[in-house]
Amino acid sequence: TSHFVALQIGVLLKGTCYLAEEIFHLQSRHHGSFWRALSACFPLRWHALMLLICGSAYVALLDGDGQPLILHLSLTSLCQLLILALGLH
Repeated sequence: TSHFVALQIGVLLKGTCYLAEEIFHLQSRHHGSFWRALSACFPLRWHALMLLICGSAYVALLDGDGQPLILHLSLTSLCQLLILALGLH
């Protein structure tokens, strides 16, 4: 479950990076529409559902290791950013 959560977080982080780049091309590529740029960077239909299911399962199955959930999600996000930065994905 945590692997699927990490993959979905990676997709969201990658989409955020794409959106940061696409903002500079709103006029030329997306005719000034921020929503077109947003939908081009985030395929939300599938990934939003997967993130919701995986996140719910992760919280439900989280064992009591004494660490807060935000720490787990932060470490997962940092690992995914490192994977993106190193081009390992």
